[in-house]
Amino acid sequence: MKRSLLLAVAVLVLMVSPVMAKEGFYLGAFVPTNTVSGAAGTNVDSETGWGLRVGKGFNRYLALEANYSKTKDLTGFAGDVKLNFPLTTLDSAQVMSVEPYLLFGFGHYEMSNTYKAKSDGAQWGFGVELYLFRELSVHAGWTRTAVSFDTTPNLNGDVKTVDFGVIYHFL
Repeated sequence: MKRSLLLAVAVLVLMVSPVMAKEGFYLGAFVPTNTVSGAAGTNVDSETGWGLRVGKGFNRYLALEANYSKTKDLTGFAGDVKLNFPLTTLDSAQVMSVEPYLLFGFGHYEMSNTYKAKSDGAQWGFGVELYLFRELSVHAGWTRTAVSFDTTPNLNGDVKTVDFGVIYHFL
């Protein structure tokens, strides 16, 4: 599965069409839905909440991004390296361009249910961003963070998040 994913990414990179750089700061809001698996998921239901995202694009392929999310039982902070793969552009103004992306980073979660615990872990994810205008895009993404909450005994598992949102790009 991992090799197939890497092969697909390599093919996409080779097919990338030239587009204007997505340099500069961006700010967004999103709706996350978290699912916690493993022992860490004990007494934690799938939940939907809200989140904020801020980032800095260095060129059309690379950005650094941070986000904050809040659901009933989980509060999350994350920092990621975002690799963009611009595929299509209908015109020079970037209207309706499609950009799949991969995320690699680090997440921190605080559980506020009966456990009141914290965990840090590596995370990765993927998604797609659709530019409606040069300044405005919508996105859908999925991330997975390995967690080990500091309880006795430790509660290990994964936090899987599906999120949908809107991003404003400062030009």
